[in-house]
Amino acid sequence: MKLWSKSATVLIFLGLLIHPTSAGANNLNQISSKNLVKVLSDHPGAATALTSKQKSEIKEFLAKGKGNQNIICTGTSLAGQRESMYRVVLLRAKLVCEYAESVDPSIKTSVREKIITSRKLNGRVEVVSN
Repeated sequence: MKLWSKSATVLIFLGLLIHPTSAGANNLNQISSKNLVKVLSDHPGAATALTSKQKSEIKEFLAKGKGNQNIICTGTSLAGQRESMYRVVLLRAKLVCEYAESVDPSIKTSVREKIITSRKLNGRVEVVSN
């Protein structure tokens, strides 16, 4: 295949990805649900257990995203911390996902960790629903 025809094929493919057909666009709107993002309130000190405030935030979050099938719980920490802090933050995220599953057993959860630069988000859990 000549270079020009390869380029044209790639451009057409990208155009279809960016501007889907009207039937495809309508179908996407019917299937897709709301994407929600919430950073939960901070844990007190080095605690890992969920506070009652965090539990209510999770319940409200799940209610807003009613119909969403996936929850991603991401523990956020600054770079250069002790390894024990990374484990604590990951455990916090895991406990958030476990609590979300106990509230709504039909959802699928996954736990992640993310290195951040904002000190105010250090040690907190970000929840994404889609």
